[in-house]
Amino acid sequence: MALGQWRPAAAIFRCILEVDPAHAEAAATLPIASRNAAGAPAAGRNDPCPCGSGKRYKHCHGASAAGAVATTTPERRLQEAIGLHQRGTSADKASAETVYRDVLAVQPDNALALHFLGVIHYQRGEIAAALPLLERAVAVQPAEAEFHNNLGLALAAADRETEAIAAYRAALSIKPEHAPAWNNLGLALQAQNEVRAAIDAFRRALAIAPDFAHARWNLSLALLLDGQFAEGWRDYDARLELPELGRDRHRFPGPLWNGSAPAGKTLLVYPEQGLGDAVQFARYATLIAAAGARCVIRCPELLAPMFISIPGVAQVSRDAEPLPAYDAHLPLLSLPRVFGTTAQSIPAAIPYIGVAEAKRAAARATFMPHGTKRRIGLCWAGNPAHGNDRHRSIPLAMLASLLALPGIAWFSLQQGEPAAQIAATRGAENIVLLPEGTPLVDTAALLAELDLIITVDTSIAHLAGALGRPAWVLLPFAPDWRWQLVREDSPWYPTLRLFRQSRPGDWPSVIARVRTELEALASGAR
Repeated sequence: MALGQWRPAAAIFRCILEVDPAHAEAAATLPIASRNAAGAPAAGRNDPCPCGSGKRYKHCHGASAAGAVATTTPERRLQEAIGLHQRGTSADKASAETVYRDVLAVQPDNALALHFLGVIHYQRGEIAAALPLLERAVAVQPAEAEFHNNLGLALAAADRETEAIAAYRAALSIKPEHAPAWNNLGLALQAQNEVRAAIDAFRRALAIAPDFAHARWNLSLALLLDGQFAEGWRDYDARLELPELGRDRHRFPGPLWNGSAPAGKTLLVYPEQGLGDAVQFARYATLIAAAGARCVIRCPELLAPMFISIPGVAQVSRDAEPLPAYDAHLPLLSLPRVFGTTAQSIPAAIPYIGVAEAKRAAARATFMPHGTKRRIGLCWAGNPAHGNDRHRSIPLAMLASLLALPGIAWFSLQQGEPAAQIAATRGAENIVLLPEGTPLVDTAALLAELDLIITVDTSIAHLAGALGRPAWVLLPFAPDWRWQLVREDSPWYPTLRLFRQSRPGDWPSVIARVRTELEALASGAR
């Protein structure tokens, strides 16, 4: 851009932001490029080539288009295609893809066309198609840091973390001040449980770009995973700066509670993210009440029947209802910071959620046909739309050896699309099904009456823990921060036991350990 190529620069920065909205340099530089782009002339033959080679256009890509009018050259079409690409609609991306392919038909080593065609495939989740294009772009133009960075993103999406780390390091060797590459390096290191190295990488990103909210959020998660709660909670509020996580920040009028002078006040607290987060942090209502405040919790209808049972909750306000009166508000996930929670002070008194006896009696009735067998609930998958679902969920077929164990009555706790796996899994025909659409409070009643729950990392694990029920949680190699590292117990839920992968993707060894434990359990008297 310093060479005056405002139009392609603006288009490229927009496209970078389409791929990586947290790209600090692109976000800062796009307004400058855009202001200058309107009056900027098209690239002439003696101007620097828009491909970024540093050569004059006539000595680079212009050589193959000598005598052509500028508006008909592949380079000009490529600039326009990048502009379409950054607009982001499916139709615009399809048009851009056509141009990228046309350019590559004439110039098969055009680095920009290779790169942005790879980016389109990456954005669609077509990683196998994206990788060879991004790799070729890097081979053609190895001095472009952004090419290495985006190759790293695609490698990480393919779970090739070691290669992704190498790609990010290559980007940083070219451009050490590339804050997004430091952030992405941190994510890849954390995926390999190199948490201290990840923390260092996130801090490097923030040293370059202090307002880089994604890097600060990622740093907080790594710190919490590492048990560094004081600093982790401080940076955890960075989530409120992220469009994808901070959507509720301005939802409620009035001041955010900063923890001061709670006595006599009415405080409104509310969940922001998934059901598991809501269940985990609703426990802080007890601390609010103990501090002398009246706690009102705002939540979806499906949580309301259980949240009203939490000690310290004075009122449940359902999302569909008008807002109640309150003095200040705060998201549930900010309460650990306000209360200065450490590993030693986690409020872990359980159970802190209760279920009405009538609901529990109805659940017990489902057990009658199963006599004295061990009653075990099973949840093998989370929401398929979750960004980490491929790592945390297990195909039911992999659990078939557990289903064959004698002396156990299995109860499905699965809802949604993964429940269809029962019909296709050998040995699953005897699983007692949870009817589709079962209210969460009825699921909780069933959990309260089971002998054991076996689940992957979903809201079922949190609900079982909040109810004080024994549960075995099957965790991927790189776990969510709340499960920390190495340990087999949870400071948040004393009745939970954690079964971890010893290497990425290794569910068979986890299942083998669970089977050994189940055999011992099933052979004992109830």
